Amino acid sequence: FSSYTYTHTHQHYTTATKLHEEYGSSASYALQIAAYWSAILHLLLAIAGTFILKRFSTAFTVGCFLGVAVVVSQQDLLLFASFYHYQHGNLMFNLIFADLALALCILLTFFSLILGHFRNHIIVK
Repeated sequence: FSSYTYTHTHQHYTTATKLHEEYGSSASYALQIAAYWSAILHLLLAIAGTFILKRFSTAFTVGCFLGVAVVVSQQDLLLFASFYHYQHGNLMFNLIFADLALALCILLTFFSLILGHFRNHIIVK
């Protein structure tokens, strides 16, 4: 999961760099804050998830990680809804960010469903 997240994030960073070179920095301030906040949360989620699932798999930590994954997934859904028709700044940047947020929402929702279903196999007793 963490290696996929790193690769996925790196690809989007490369795409964002190319768009920045082509269109300049015309993203709205709200989009920039949301993008940085979302990137930090997803990075922390990947680091914590790797640590919890590989080293410290108690019922409490797996449950907390599952809850945080669901909350971040819902945050991504709200970011999608907020920036899909956002009119400030470059509309293409807003749409790309909204689509990325929806993709991450779907990915984290699927991961949360799988983790919730197989949590008894993950928890070390």
